[in-house]
Amino acid sequence: MSKYTKLARGICDLLLWLALTAASLLLSKLVKPFKRGFFCGDESLSYPLRPNTIGEALLIGIALLVPTSVIIVVELFKQLPANARDKQRDGCRIVHRLGQLYKQAGYYLFGLAMLTFTTVLSKLCLGRLRPHFFAVCQPMLPDGSSCQDAQNIGRYIDSYSCSNANVTDHDYAQMNLSFPSGHASLIIYAMLYLAIYLQAALSTRISKLLKHLLQFLFVMFGWYVSLTRITDYWHHWSDVLAGVLLGVLFAWLTSIYVADLFAFKRWQRAGYSANTLKKAQVSPKSSTKSQSQSQSTAAAMVAPALPAYTFGTLPYLAAHPAAQAQYAQTYHNYGYVP
Repeated sequence: MSKYTKLARGICDLLLWLALTAASLLLSKLVKPFKRGFFCGDESLSYPLRPNTIGEALLIGIALLVPTSVIIVVELFKQLPANARDKQRDGCRIVHRLGQLYKQAGYYLFGLAMLTFTTVLSKLCLGRLRPHFFAVCQPMLPDGSSCQDAQNIGRYIDSYSCSNANVTDHDYAQMNLSFPSGHASLIIYAMLYLAIYLQAALSTRISKLLKHLLQFLFVMFGWYVSLTRITDYWHHWSDVLAGVLLGVLFAWLTSIYVADLFAFKRWQRAGYSANTLKKAQVSPKSSTKSQSQSQSTAAAMVAPALPAYTFGTLPYLAAHPAAQAQYAQTYHNYGYVP
């Protein structure tokens, strides 16, 4: 693929991401949510209005900056699969690193845009009332009565107006956008995708458990932010659960099918076990092949280029014995080959 073709593909991907992001913004600004009714006396809608522990601006900043910053650091400073000749010729291969950085950051942001569109569309279509609905709206019925009047207790109300003048327009706009939790879906997607990315791309010589500790901390931070949506009375527990499931789903789909972070698994089909370096059992019939065929097959086993995201795993070496002599030392340095 020529450099001009790669540039055209990169520009096309960028335009697609911008289009999807613009669609989410237009959807949230131009489309009014479904106006859902309520039962007077519903205790699940009677919680007080509290400020957000993690505000929207802070959430967006975390979802955009933290994963992309980690991707930048990993892609710019990780060890590349190149032999001594390539290193001498290309140096640090900065162009290759920048290209990988653009792709990996773009994959993450595209998944984030898909998740945002899905979350906004779900909120607008369902229009579920938040737990602090009564505190924000103080609904007034067309006949001038309210839910405090005895004749309205337990009555389903679908025609009402809000009489509370002490809340902001933003609170009014958000009072029926409870399902699913946008905070939960965005933060779980960001932190889980980051954990999956680290599993595929990061290794360390300091400690084998350092990567797993970072993954745990990222996921726990996402879980904490999700729980605050319940304790702040901005979402029902089912809203948060749905948001978490959406975040997990899109993180998995994006990492596996869009970014293809674990592409090295395609080499596991070469007849070698992924857990050991032993060759799989061969049937007696296959052992009757001629020695000339075996020699030609062995000669053809030339180690291809080491995939970019194989560090920390053994399937590549297991599937390509010819590559062991060339790359085993690299894996040994990272502590994965005894």
